[in-house]
Amino acid sequence: MTGSLAELEPQELWHHFAQLSAIPRPPGREQAALEYVRSLAESRGVGWRQDDFGNLVLFVDGEPGPPVAVQTHLDMVCEKEPGVEHDFTTDPIKLLRDGNRIYADGTTLGADNGIGAAAALALLTSEDIKHGPLELVFTVQEETGLHGAMAFNAGLLQSKMLINLDSEDPDELTIGCAGGATVEVRPQLRWESTPEGWAGRELVVSGLQGGHSGIDIDKPLANAIKVLLAALSGLRTALELRLAGIQGGTAHNAIPREAKAQIVVSPSSTDRLDEVVHGVNQALISQWADKEPGLQFTLSEIPVPEQALHPRSEDGLVSLLAEIPHGAQEWSEAFPEKVETSSNLAQAKVSPEEALVVASVRSLSAHRLFRTRTAISAAGLKTGAKVEVVDSYPGWEPELDSPLLKVAAEQYEAVNGKPPSIQVVHGGLECGVLVAQKLDMQAISFGPRITGAHSPREQVDASTVDSMWRLLVALLGALVEEQPAA
Repeated sequence: MTGSLAELEPQELWHHFAQLSAIPRPPGREQAALEYVRSLAESRGVGWRQDDFGNLVLFVDGEPGPPVAVQTHLDMVCEKEPGVEHDFTTDPIKLLRDGNRIYADGTTLGADNGIGAAAALALLTSEDIKHGPLELVFTVQEETGLHGAMAFNAGLLQSKMLINLDSEDPDELTIGCAGGATVEVRPQLRWESTPEGWAGRELVVSGLQGGHSGIDIDKPLANAIKVLLAALSGLRTALELRLAGIQGGTAHNAIPREAKAQIVVSPSSTDRLDEVVHGVNQALISQWADKEPGLQFTLSEIPVPEQALHPRSEDGLVSLLAEIPHGAQEWSEAFPEKVETSSNLAQAKVSPEEALVVASVRSLSAHRLFRTRTAISAAGLKTGAKVEVVDSYPGWEPELDSPLLKVAAEQYEAVNGKPPSIQVVHGGLECGVLVAQKLDMQAISFGPRITGAHSPREQVDASTVDSMWRLLVALLGALVEEQPAA
């Protein structure tokens, strides 16, 4: 590793990112981060307003011109590598640097959206930036389903132009995003006492890369729940066993990296168990060798579970997990190479005390979003499950003739020496929620290169943070000069 963050430009931005990284900020626990933002505002005599949900707006004076809202979120996805001791509610993120590569020590970095929040704070604390009146909007609980933005009243903003700093490709200006919804399926399962003399085992799938369920959904990444299901299907075909529990995935917006199943095995199958498991696992490891080289299977003895699923319930659960789709489902015609509709089989929690399967659906098309989530709901209802659609949020419809986009594209080319790619993003952005509330608001989103978001592989390219900052400063200056029609 070489160098420290203090050597990077812009120094104000990296200072604030380091400060935010030292403050635990999982979704719903952003209080300390909010206090840091408020203290900066008060130290500079800047007014602020906070709503009942926790969202915070700073009102920064500037040169005469139209007010502009700059919006980011303070929370971060909390994922860590197996064996890493880190409490996201109390421990700071351990930042590491290798040249322009900034990453964390075994955990998510929080560049999503800590870099954007740090840029907004740098606008507050820098002395030499030309801008008009600014409304710096810091939302909370974005990573749990855009809850902060959904609770925020965008009508409180004077701005009719919104700059969101939560995109992750520096070659693009984003002008639209997918809408989404989470489908919670609660199977109604029948459990029985484990047969006498059966043995307990636990099969664990680990070592997968994981990723963002929107940005990375089209990448050749394995879903740990689906891999576990494939292994169990092979075992159920060759052996007499019963399922006693499944746990996989940690968040609706992350591709599962780990999953495990508890099983009970009959005495007649115990002797062949290791051999069959080895064969099934080697086949799956070979299948994923090029795309998931870290894939591992572990089989271990466990105390015999007191209960196992009734065979009919087990068949229904396996069918449900198989039927819920994972990955890109349809591709956009208007924006080639962009996913239009996707589904992420995000979580499975099955035990005698709880039965929950979670799928996260996204689409640029409201119709196809509804169709996909309805298909998942139907798969659940077919097995007698209780189904609920939660955390729905609107997409953000592209506006190609936006005056704000015109100025942003001009400034992008001036800063980067090339025109931007005008794109939509398959992930959910709070722009969609805010624009849906304030229909006369123009919006645009951009950001640095962040890879591996929502996983411990998350990293940000520092050189693109600098170019993002220069674009932000140039755009705000140009908006004072040009004042595009709102």
